[in-house]
Amino acid sequence: MRVTFFLILLAFLNFGPAAFGQNTAQVESKYKSAVSDYKQGRYAVAMEKLFPLTSINAKTPYSPYAHYYYALSAYQLKRYRESRQMLQQLQSRYPGWVRINDVSYLLAANAFENNQINEGLDNLARIKESSFAKDIQALKYRSLSGINDVAKLKDLQKQYPSDRDIALVLFLNLQNSTSVSQSDLQFADQLDKQFKFSKKEKSVAEEAPKRSTPKEDKQWTKGYLDVSVLLPFRLEEFSTSKHRSNQFAYDYYLGLVMAKEQLQTEGITVNLWAYDVGADAKTMQNIVGNKNFQLSDMVIGPLYNDTFEVTADFVSHANTVMLNPLSTDAALLKSASNIYLGHPSITFQTQRAAQWMKTQSPGLSAAVFYGNTAKDSAMAASYANEWKSKGGKILALTKIQSDREWLETNIPGYETSKPAHVALFSSDGNSGPHLMEVLNTRKLTSTPVVATATSFNTQQSRVASYGSRLSLINPDYVDREKDSIRQFQKNYWNKTSTFPTVYSYQGYDQLLFFARMLSKYKDKLSDGMQSRKYGEDEFLLAGFDYTKANENQITPVLKFNGSKWVPIDK
Repeated sequence: MRVTFFLILLAFLNFGPAAFGQNTAQVESKYKSAVSDYKQGRYAVAMEKLFPLTSINAKTPYSPYAHYYYALSAYQLKRYRESRQMLQQLQSRYPGWVRINDVSYLLAANAFENNQINEGLDNLARIKESSFAKDIQALKYRSLSGINDVAKLKDLQKQYPSDRDIALVLFLNLQNSTSVSQSDLQFADQLDKQFKFSKKEKSVAEEAPKRSTPKEDKQWTKGYLDVSVLLPFRLEEFSTSKHRSNQFAYDYYLGLVMAKEQLQTEGITVNLWAYDVGADAKTMQNIVGNKNFQLSDMVIGPLYNDTFEVTADFVSHANTVMLNPLSTDAALLKSASNIYLGHPSITFQTQRAAQWMKTQSPGLSAAVFYGNTAKDSAMAASYANEWKSKGGKILALTKIQSDREWLETNIPGYETSKPAHVALFSSDGNSGPHLMEVLNTRKLTSTPVVATATSFNTQQSRVASYGSRLSLINPDYVDREKDSIRQFQKNYWNKTSTFPTVYSYQGYDQLLFFARMLSKYKDKLSDGMQSRKYGEDEFLLAGFDYTKANENQITPVLKFNGSKWVPIDK
């Protein structure tokens, strides 16, 4: 049974505060409570809460979803007539609803349960979206295979002569019958010649009523890609009136939506399936047991260790691709050969930074400073190890505070032994400017400095003032002068009335890249990744390079060319 799982996310993404009425908070609370009840199997309770939200006088962005979940709950309770009536009401009031195909599908399921075969088939015929194909086939098999009356099946086949699924069920019924006439066998042969059933189709006699065709049979010929997005949307905490701590998940997802639209113009159809996944491993265990999820061609996320482990274990035995969109931990790649990182790892970033500083520094001594986060210290330690592996010397590996007074007091004077270069790894944007000022007081005005971009605030003009002595580690640098960036910003604003963040660019670029690669190379993705040359396609950000590893080994180091920051290899 096809179930819309967290596609209510789209409703939240498409409605801003202006779209809601005065009682929005109350409606929102009731709706989310009802959906929670549905997810936990409390279908009658969910229906009771949803019913007031289906009133014609209660039109809100939640109204069509309230209709649908009410009907879905009624279906689960085998109250098929009630489910059908609510779905017909939904069709009448919201004919252009984004999930209207799900309505036709559920109407068909209700009809089949009431033995209204023709009504069920007619509802399925209204669905033109290709992503429903395997679900439609499974529903037909399950419903029609229970008909043991050959005459009835023949009558259906006569009414729907071009329906391959009906013909196959009838063919299998005739082939496996213990009492079949010669004329029936001849008719079965005629069906076989007309529809040219494959050996695999003919072997589904036992499995057909239970599930759709196995994924591996049609994964690369079905005409679309199923992409499951596992991010911490935290829908239960959703509020339209305040900025969310997990806003990055929504920004990233909107980037995916815009990439999906672009891909469609290139002839690549992508279905996005959003799942609300945080750190709870049990939630992820339930998802990997979901048959629709198991048909994913690509999985994006999750971001937390416990849920990542559950997903990685599933992916390691599945014919799918898993992308962690944000992590820089190369250890994640050890879980399976079909896992990729959207970013270069900490190790690769520091390796490239050290290689670059080798060309910029007149000597081998380096002073390394880092901030208060785990990532700051991890990058500092990695850089120190990399520099020493190149024959360099670390004068100090020092944890710092970002305020100017602390730095002035605790940074050495370097009277006798000056560093040939300085490295800074901090997530505090005040650290960089203050450290540069203190270095100037130590008469290190020309000493090269390499730093993470997060060590400096967003005032690019001020960062640029440090000129050629400063290099930045930033794999997600946004060149706002690029025409493609400006066009994307315009399109994004027209769609959302907000400006994109770096997460929006990441979502857009990552889906464009992987969907194109999957569409082109299919089950030979790994070979395609290794043969593809960096820079073959232009992206909003720096692009992708998986020729040597499953982490994105783009150049993360930038230099200032007098007018803007550019990668060091350009």
